Amino acid sequence: QQMQQQQMQMQMQQQMARCSRRAISAAPPPPEKPKPTTGDEPWLAAMAQAYASSGLGGALTCFDEQLKSNPALVGRPSTYIRASECLHACGAPEPACADLLFDVLEVKLPDFQTCRVVAYHLLSLGLFDEAVQLLDLVIELAPAEPHSHTDIAFAKLLRLRRTGKDVAGQEAALLGCAAPTVDEKATEHAHAEMRHVVTALTKVVTSTEWPKRFEEIEWPALILLSWAVAWAEHAFPSLRGSLWPEVELPAATYRVGGAAGPKLDVFVWLGWDTDHTDVDLHVKEPTGEEVYYSHNRSSSTGARVSRDFTKGFGPEVYTLPRAPKGTYRIETNYYASHQATAATGSTSAVIWSVQHMGDFSREQMQFSSVRLTKHKQRQQVLQLSV
Repeated sequence: QQMQQQQMQMQMQQQMARCSRRAISAAPPPPEKPKPTTGDEPWLAAMAQAYASSGLGGALTCFDEQLKSNPALVGRPSTYIRASECLHACGAPEPACADLLFDVLEVKLPDFQTCRVVAYHLLSLGLFDEAVQLLDLVIELAPAEPHSHTDIAFAKLLRLRRTGKDVAGQEAALLGCAAPTVDEKATEHAHAEMRHVVTALTKVVTSTEWPKRFEEIEWPALILLSWAVAWAEHAFPSLRGSLWPEVELPAATYRVGGAAGPKLDVFVWLGWDTDHTDVDLHVKEPTGEEVYYSHNRSSSTGARVSRDFTKGFGPEVYTLPRAPKGTYRIETNYYASHQATAATGSTSAVIWSVQHMGDFSREQMQFSSVRLTKHKQRQQVLQLSV
């Protein structure tokens, strides 16, 4: 079995290498110079400065020079993750940022945490095909963790939602037309993808094999499942009635929001890549109230935060059916970790939000992936305006 895993990991490395698209040409810097966070790392500051003065080519040349002058950086996956984040913050093209992430997989045979953190960053870059490849590998390496299944379901749903926009008639669906015309081939593809999404999330909800520390993951997974099926039935009307897992989860009891799916003005999902770790979701509402694990229901808006996961991967979710107007600030608090993160040098959190969930002509999604390195590190990761 170990030999099979190594062969599979080596195959993944080769696939990712083929996806590599490093652009060495000296691309001009963006008109407005961003201010990437480089912490106390001089090599990152030098890379950001090189981008500001000489564009992408200068930054990549600087990075290669830093690797030559400091060999200890070469063998650390976190080096390439941080360099990718630095380029992204500087405004570099997504393929160039992704190329550095692919280098992580060439440093060593990746474990599931390394694959997961790279996949999270690829999702934030909008590279869904590459993220799905890695998350498929995570399923093979860590099938006994429910998050392996929620991650692949979400990534495949994101990919389907994007590709659906390119199908004739699908654009009309996203703009609110009642009965869009979708060609048969596109519908068959959507049906196959949604079967994977539904199967993965149904397993999360119904399985009795998960360790006790993952209890109550069923509720966030049910929301995700109900939303995914409602969107697919809206976008591909001929699939109505064929997607919901009625045998395992009778819709009358388990389908959140019924056939229309959940209707939420604001929905936020926080997950992370390191086991036995506690990351807390905090939402500062425009009413002045802050909602989090120990104050999990807002008296001013009615919003709720789900269970506080202190020994797993999350997720923690914020749900608000009717949102007062104003700004909602989403923060994470890296409270504690009881597991080494030597492979990637940190815990990575993935945060995504949906505004007007269930109103498919108005839905707005935001996605962010952040690295957490300091105990009790508190930082804002998203901001929503309603």
